[in-house]
Amino acid sequence: MSEGAAKNEEKPSKFQAIRGTRDLLPPETALWNRVEQTAHEIFATFGFGEIRIPIFEQTDLFARSIGLDTDVVSKEMYTFEDRDETSVSLRPEATASVCRAYIEHGMQQLPQPVKLYYMGPMFRRERPQKGRYRQFYQIGAEVLGGSDAPAIDAEVIEMVMTFFDRLELQGVQLDINSIGCRECRPKYVELLRAELLRVKDKLGPDSQRRIETNPLRVLDSKLESEQGIIATLPHIADHLCEACATHYSAVKHQLEMRGILFRENWRLVRGLDYYMRTTFEITAQGLGSQNAVCGDW
Repeated sequence: MSEGAAKNEEKPSKFQAIRGTRDLLPPETALWNRVEQTAHEIFATFGFGEIRIPIFEQTDLFARSIGLDTDVVSKEMYTFEDRDETSVSLRPEATASVCRAYIEHGMQQLPQPVKLYYMGPMFRRERPQKGRYRQFYQIGAEVLGGSDAPAIDAEVIEMVMTFFDRLELQGVQLDINSIGCRECRPKYVELLRAELLRVKDKLGPDSQRRIETNPLRVLDSKLESEQGIIATLPHIADHLCEACATHYSAVKHQLEMRGILFRENWRLVRGLDYYMRTTFEITAQGLGSQNAVCGDW
């Protein structure tokens, strides 16, 4: 036996899960199965059908739908060149893929709206930390086609609140807001950008960069030094067009009719291009700073 072969036998390679990923082992997998089965049952009760979509898609699908200036596209996607030189990416979220499937398969010819749900792994190359993984799992739902009636927004929120109630999740809190539409949102974004430029020197590097690329993301800042500044910024709810203001009021009325408690949170925004009007987030107690368990992400 050669000296090199002997060395290789002495110390075999030690493989470990890639940083930012994890193995799911028993008995934890039994809990995951219960959560997924509960989702199947509750979502079906509300008339949603399951869709299973590919783990990777053409990169342009995500770049166009999510937005080139978002951190997801510019920093976090796992993108590589396929053998035919096509650029493909592991899915960082599922909405774009569901919309692609809806169009590709002519689902607009079905009775509208089409209500779909999915579950499975998503991939983002974020800095690993507690509660954040590079391969993470989502259960989601989409309502496509037909009306954008406030009752649909309220129904989706009612469905996920019912889901968490069935799972007996403790300390659940629902926050809601409206981020306007293509008519009023850009005007608010420009107003927000102008206000942020006035205090740019008092903001950190990330917020300074976002003034140009995505001002709404500044409202997400957790930096203590920026909280006083953010508190003085204009609220989007005060700058909605008449149609969006009416829609938001109707959503709140629908939630009240369904007996769903909520809190209005003016800083609850979404940086992705395709989000419009109602936005919501559900948090739960006992999860630390990463306490959000559901939202229109």
